[in-house]
Amino acid sequence: MASKKKAKAESTTSSKPQIEPKAHPDSGLTKKQVKALYDKLLSERDRVVQGHGAHLSDAISNVDPLSDEMDVAQRHTEQAYLMRFADKERKLLVQITNALEKLETGEYGVCEGTGEPISLKRLELRPWTRYSVEYKEQVERERKQHQR
Repeated sequence: MASKKKAKAESTTSSKPQIEPKAHPDSGLTKKQVKALYDKLLSERDRVVQGHGAHLSDAISNVDPLSDEMDVAQRHTEQAYLMRFADKERKLLVQITNALEKLETGEYGVCEGTGEPISLKRLELRPWTRYSVEYKEQVERERKQHQR
């Protein structure tokens, strides 16, 4: 009976199941830090979803058929910009979702390239990041060498 009340209380407070976010044991993050990063990811996801929808709807809105050629050209330029921006938001949304999944499975907070902990400062700035600063710099150096 008590479990039914608890389930009902959870369903009335939120449509999403409440999870206990957890970081990788090697990450060095406290429960308080993990919770703060989780909350930051959730709010960032909501912001990006709203922006993505707004940019897409602006991009696909109809052009006035009586507009002159300059207005139509300007509108096409704006649409292209909005579509590129919406695509960047979509990619960011994928990264945020990936980070949230890692928090659910307990794999959050370690570099995917080296397995080393990602610094708290980096996670606070970009909580969806997958790599430590050192590994990301190494990847960038290698990419530049391959482009030559």
